[in-house]
Amino acid sequence: MTPIRRHVNWGFAEEVLAAVLPGSTAYDHDRIVGILREDWQPFDIEQRDADVIEDDFLARCTELKGPLIVVNSTSFDSDQGPFFVDAAKLTEFVKMFHVRVRDYFMYASVFVVSPVTGIVIVVQDDGYIATVRGRSVLTMLREA
Repeated sequence: MTPIRRHVNWGFAEEVLAAVLPGSTAYDHDRIVGILREDWQPFDIEQRDADVIEDDFLARCTELKGPLIVVNSTSFDSDQGPFFVDAAKLTEFVKMFHVRVRDYFMYASVFVVSPVTGIVIVVQDDGYIATVRGRSVLTMLREA
């Protein structure tokens, strides 16, 4: 069996996720630790207008700061990988994604990790969103 080719940045992105949410092992809903059942809220990504979905998503990202790791369905293509975006540029990144990269940004599941704030936002393609607070890298640096 041929091994799946992964983008070179996956290892780093997974290490950051695990540092923010200890025990998490992948950008997969089932492998992220710390999201409680009550954290999930309805979030339809199929029946609403694309701009409305993006605006709703971005409204939930206002507390994110610094460099972000952003993973969406396109990230799993071997020629893409996780994206690294400054929080101040997230709106532009999301709104221009279909032009600059390809496809619609919110086509399926989305994961955003803010190492500075320790906030992780997860959108499930089956219609839910969760925001969870993990460990900030700033806290980790102070402890070191």
